[in-house]
Amino acid sequence: MKKIIIFLGLSAALFANDAYVGTPAKILDKVGGKEIGQLFVGAKVKVLKDSGNFTEVEYNGFVPGEGNTAYARLGVLESDISVKNDKNFKKNGVQKDDYDNEWIKVSVKGAVEKKALKPNLDEVYKPGEELFKERCGACHALHGYDEFNVNVWPSVIKTMIGNAGLNETETQTLTRFLQSKAPIE
Repeated sequence: MKKIIIFLGLSAALFANDAYVGTPAKILDKVGGKEIGQLFVGAKVKVLKDSGNFTEVEYNGFVPGEGNTAYARLGVLESDISVKNDKNFKKNGVQKDDYDNEWIKVSVKGAVEKKALKPNLDEVYKPGEELFKERCGACHALHGYDEFNVNVWPSVIKTMIGNAGLNETETQTLTRFLQSKAPIE
């Protein structure tokens, strides 16, 4: 019985390393340090250490060419983080997408308020689904999730922000939810 409990404890520790941004969150260079950027709703981070009200994290993603915004997946415009200075990104190599565009693999470590993180994507996507049904469905028949591809949904939502009365957090939440359901092409 003791071996089973130890095994379960180790398994939980191994698989509890990822968290997801549930609300837009400032990322600091260290706990109590200066702001180096902002993580967007849905961004996946690796939890390195809990530090009181903050969690030390590492983000990994892709930057197309040079820039200060990194994306979740190669060739897919799912904004995860924007840093104040691209020097905050550690460059970890280059990878080409299906169209032969070069994307820089990047990482950044920092501290995020613990309350901004969620343990799973369901907790991030559920509010997006509710916004989609309530706000979008209040004016027109709902589009199929696959009606637009993952890179088009942000533009569609941007045209509807005023009509739907979305604030910045709601816009990110809705966008990330629809991108999670949309085809890549």
